[in-house]
Amino acid sequence: MTAPSRNGIRPLPSPFPDGWFRVARSGEVGMRAVRPIRYFGRDLVLFRGEDGQVRVLDAHCPHLGAHLGHGGAVEGDALRCPFHGWLIGSDGVCREVPYAGAVPARARIGAWPVREVNGFVMVHHHARGEEPAWQMPALPELEDPAWTPLRSGPRWRIRAHIQDVAENGMDTAHMPLVHGGQTEAITSEGLKMDGPILVHRMMHRYRLFPLARWLGARVAGPLEITYYGLGVAVNRAQVQAGLDLAYLFMFTFTPVDEHEVEVDSLLSLRRVINPVVTWALGRKALREGRKTIDQDVPIFEHKIHRPDPILVEGDGPVMQYRRWASQFYSAPGAGVAPAGTAAP
Repeated sequence: MTAPSRNGIRPLPSPFPDGWFRVARSGEVGMRAVRPIRYFGRDLVLFRGEDGQVRVLDAHCPHLGAHLGHGGAVEGDALRCPFHGWLIGSDGVCREVPYAGAVPARARIGAWPVREVNGFVMVHHHARGEEPAWQMPALPELEDPAWTPLRSGPRWRIRAHIQDVAENGMDTAHMPLVHGGQTEAITSEGLKMDGPILVHRMMHRYRLFPLARWLGARVAGPLEITYYGLGVAVNRAQVQAGLDLAYLFMFTFTPVDEHEVEVDSLLSLRRVINPVVTWALGRKALREGRKTIDQDVPIFEHKIHRPDPILVEGDGPVMQYRRWASQFYSAPGAGVAPAGTAAP
């Protein structure tokens, strides 16, 4: 079911597209940790079992509805409910009722497909509960000793639709205006699409201090954004600035509910000269990344979605991106639930 139109503008599709989405940073989930989380308009529980694997289940015990994320305890790869002690397995099926001789056949909750990769815990959401048709790959830079370990970046909660936020990487026309402190000029060199993966390649010229410009300095290089569904965007930038610099900035987009999306970020860069210089460059990149999203947030939170925008040369491949994004909205089905969820 779609929401009513606003200002005569047709709404975006479901706020919960299909695909892989971050629900935590790996470092936030210690051994035997149990955390309540809320994404896709649902209460969930995330925990790391004694085998080191992370699981995500629907939050509420099938017995009398206690929230497993508030007082639940890890036992092996299962969670013990804090209310009556029912033991819920990693597949969402109740394994034990401590005061009864048998477990009711219907005692189960939804278990979400989980993949821990690139420093994030990812879950797969599908509106009809289908299993993943593709996997989020490990990024080669993060296994290369020439690149730094992932460094935590900022996190935002934004009142916007996930597709509009991710679309920002297509809209080259706004970048020199909204991000003029960092961007002098940017041009699109086109898209490459391969199923759930989209690559947008651009040439970027960065703005320098007036003295540097007066001396004729230029800082420029290719900027490439790779999307893995609507949940992950990996920005790869190469910059010639006296040093040959290369950055990897990973942004994730996860719907919290119908009105809000959470954006998270991690950074890696290719090591240069010595650890002190590398650290300083990373700190500067994180500061600039925060500034860029901070500049976008007021626009995201007050814009409307125009399904048939008036576009001109220089706007970037907005409509090509939207056609690609349409594959992540499956037809709504009865009993929308993650794979493995039992009907009530």
